[in-house]
Amino acid sequence: MCGSDLRLHEKALFVEEEVGRTYCSEGCITEYFSDDIQQLEKKYVKLRGKTDLTGEEREAVAHLRWITLQEPDEIWCEVQPSGDYRYTLISEFEPERTKIWMVCVCLFLRGEPSFLYLAFPTKKRAVIDKFRLGEKIERVEEKAPIAEENPISENDRIDRLAESWTEDETLRADIQKRRNVSDIPMAEYSLYEHLSDPTLEAPDELWVQESDDGAEPDQYSFIRYFPNEGTAGKGLWYVITAVETEESEQLEVRSQMPTSDPDLVKQYRRGRSEQLAAKDDSVSQSRFVH
Repeated sequence: MCGSDLRLHEKALFVEEEVGRTYCSEGCITEYFSDDIQQLEKKYVKLRGKTDLTGEEREAVAHLRWITLQEPDEIWCEVQPSGDYRYTLISEFEPERTKIWMVCVCLFLRGEPSFLYLAFPTKKRAVIDKFRLGEKIERVEEKAPIAEENPISENDRIDRLAESWTEDETLRADIQKRRNVSDIPMAEYSLYEHLSDPTLEAPDELWVQESDDGAEPDQYSFIRYFPNEGTAGKGLWYVITAVETEESEQLEVRSQMPTSDPDLVKQYRRGRSEQLAAKDDSVSQSRFVH
């Protein structure tokens, strides 16, 4: 839709079947829908107001977006004037015994979410009601392949989802689903940020999960137990996950959290365990980028 001659590109990109538009690149897709994205974002910010989740609280539950895209509780379909079928996926969660909803507004291609306009968590039912537009449906039907006039290969999973969600984030989302309700509340995570540097500098355990095909970066889990931290000094673990950057000489921190649940810690013991000769001789802090 950018006007580029698709014959000059190796493949045409699609994000929906209803209109059958073709794009030359991911940037072209995002640019085409930029006005729609801005309108939806403005609507959400206006409805959210100052009494909804804080930025820190939204970040703490960001992983629920992937769960919602995979298994939504509700699916709403609204036909746009452009002919697109815009889908709104909604799921309800209760982290820390507080009810919240995750909302994902997207297009579908062959029965799967393709282009993601907007995703956000909220604790306000009034916000959810404003996004329940169109017709509520049970599931999105997979449609027949798009007919192509030119012999250009199709990539039916090019979208804004691919850049945002990796195997590592999917794993973290699945792990967080199994969090014990009695564990440290996410709202209190900031109280334990002082444990981050000691965990990186001198972990008790360092686990490395290598990518199967090299498409994803290797994943690292740093684990350290602090016997005098936590509620009434009963002790807790601090867990940090990181991935290799493209330079491979540096690691990028992806997540960090305190936990008092030994079963949750076990979920991060994946791959091979690195032998740590001494606490002051683990992965150098200079390797990390934030």
